Amino acid sequence: MAYPPKPHVEHDWGCITRLVADAPFAHIFSGAAGSQRVTRLPFVFDDHGDGTGTLRAHMDANNPQCAQLDGGDMLVAFSGPHAYVSPNWRGDRARGATWDYTAVHMWGRACIRQERAFFASLIRDLAAPPEHRYQALSEHPQWTLEDAPEAYVDRLFPHLTGFEIKVTRVEAISKVHQDFPPKDALLVADHLAQSQDEGGRLIAEVIREKTGVRGTRRSA
Repeated sequence: MAYPPKPHVEHDWGCITRLVADAPFAHIFSGAAGSQRVTRLPFVFDDHGDGTGTLRAHMDANNPQCAQLDGGDMLVAFSGPHAYVSPNWRGDRARGATWDYTAVHMWGRACIRQERAFFASLIRDLAAPPEHRYQALSEHPQWTLEDAPEAYVDRLFPHLTGFEIKVTRVEAISKVHQDFPPKDALLVADHLAQSQDEGGRLIAEVIREKTGVRGTRRSA
């Protein structure tokens, strides 16, 4: 039996790269049995346009996982929106509760990059999207690396390990009620659209996209 189930496999490359861009704070897994390591890091994904790409990030040089980076096989797991779904929200309440979610998993081999130019480009690319997103929260212009004193960067640089991962395999999942009747899926979307949780509202949008209905409320 295939896993993930075929209805849940996300093939839309645009959806995949958008999730990685919108939720860049991911888990990176490495190591064999008995030496597994995991760290949460923000990543930049450089899309090669052919279903592959390169991930860039850095971690604390004191992190033991650094010893597994150069030439090591990595798995990076990005978690998109997710939400609990109650059977009470469907017309047919016979099937149990579940959790709808979206995720992207990327595999590849890591390579340490300690060039100053790599580090500078990475910090700029990591900071630019959230600085733009949260601009309204600050009275100052968007922060860039150039705003940091050079002496501060000089002190920080030796304590960080930069690296990149050439992505060789991608698995993407959008589990959003595709295996339920469309009417029930849209009822779930209607309920989640009213949620106080942003993840629930985002899952409602994905359900409607997958059923071909956007912004339309359905009744039972």
